[in-house]
Amino acid sequence: MPTVHDYYCPPDLYDVIYSNITDDIPFWVEQARAARGPVLELACGTGRVLVPCLEAGVRIEGLDISESMVGSVREKLGARGLQAEVAAGDMRDFTRPHRYALIFIAFNSFLHNLTTGDQLATLKCCREHLEPDGRLMFNIFHPSSHILIEHDGVPRVLKTVPIRTDARVTDAGRADLVEQHIWIQRTVELLDPAGRVTAKHEMAFELRYIYKPEMELLLTLAGFKRFHAEPRSGYTTGFAVKPKAEEGDQLVWSAWKE
Repeated sequence: MPTVHDYYCPPDLYDVIYSNITDDIPFWVEQARAARGPVLELACGTGRVLVPCLEAGVRIEGLDISESMVGSVREKLGARGLQAEVAAGDMRDFTRPHRYALIFIAFNSFLHNLTTGDQLATLKCCREHLEPDGRLMFNIFHPSSHILIEHDGVPRVLKTVPIRTDARVTDAGRADLVEQHIWIQRTVELLDPAGRVTAKHEMAFELRYIYKPEMELLLTLAGFKRFHAEPRSGYTTGFAVKPKAEEGDQLVWSAWKE
């Protein structure tokens, strides 16, 4: 997992790259409002979900491993006249003075846990910070064999995002099918109206993907007795509920502290 000093992407560029990812926000706002108690978002990033939750009246706090991301959230809250406790913290090992009705980790961020030890540490730490009957929620993609095969190191244009200026995102991914790791080498080019590159940024990050039966075992080992996974479509296709999980779907996991 990145440290607070080497997060792979600066906040302003992060906001550009993911400006088109909005379909899941209403879902998380709804879950946070329904919690009827204090909420904690782990890996809150630059506030993509946390800020809309606050605007909806949710009593929410945020933690992120990156000081720069935390600073970005605080700036946004100040500009909007909002208040929330947002701090730097590691999802694997954090200590908060109170307990929560809901803890959630959005946008595949749980996959930054790169070892079984990291995964279990995060799940156990979350469980410790839940109120009785409190719920942990997180969404992660279910591995797709087709996509994994395409992680062969060949650069592919992922998307072009129109915001202030166009941003062209190109990924070259490599997958280790034994260790279940994905390495992404990302290039972000900012383009002027004529399509000329005005700035170029290189970055890299790593994820460890998780299969459904594996996650069920991890949750059990972390002390959760009741949990389930709800399949949903992707971030730009409505994030809608699906009747059955397929490769590449988002799985929204819920686990309750009993």
